[in-house]
Amino acid sequence: MKLLKSSLLGSATAFVAIGAAHAADLPVKKAVPIEYVRVCSAYGAGFFYIPGTDTCLRLSGRARFEGGYMTSYSRQFGNGGDTSGYQGRMRINLDARTQTAYGTLRAFVRFDAGARTGYSGIGTSGTQQRIGQAYPGLGIDSFGRDQQFANVDKAFIQFAGLTAGRASSFFDFYAHDFE
Repeated sequence: MKLLKSSLLGSATAFVAIGAAHAADLPVKKAVPIEYVRVCSAYGAGFFYIPGTDTCLRLSGRARFEGGYMTSYSRQFGNGGDTSGYQGRMRINLDARTQTAYGTLRAFVRFDAGARTGYSGIGTSGTQQRIGQAYPGLGIDSFGRDQQFANVDKAFIQFAGLTAGRASSFFDFYAHDFE
C-alpha cells in the first residue's frame, strides 16, 4: 500500500513538472496598454480629451491664502481686540471645445469664491459688497469683519463666430466700474 501511494504521488509530481515546463514555453499575450488621459494639442497646452468623445477639456484655476497680524496699541472698543486676520480665494476655470462642421464649439465657465475675516487690513471688501457678490458671515462676527463671496465671473458659449452668455466685451465701457 505504501509503495502504491508513493508511486502515485511521484507520477503526479512528474505530470505537474512536465506541465509547468510546457507552460513556460508558451508565448504570453501582453495586455494592450490603456490610455486613460489623451492629450489634446489642437487648442493649446493643458487640454485633454474627455474619454469616449472628441471634446477637449481644460480644467485650471488657482488658490491663494493670506494671513496677517496687526499689533494692537490699545485695548479700546474700536478694534475689538482682533489683531489677526486671513483671506482665502479660489478660482476654477472649465474650458470645453469640440470641432463641428461650422467651426469650433466652445463652452467656458469661471467661478470665483473667497472668505475674509479679521482686522480691517484684510477684513471686508466694500467693492464685493457694492456689486452684490459678498455676504457677511452668519452668527460669527458682531463687528462685521467676516465676509464670504461667490461669483460666476464668466459663463458663455461660442459657436460660428457668435458669443452668448456672461463675458467681457470691447464695447463694455462700464465693466468693473466699482473697482
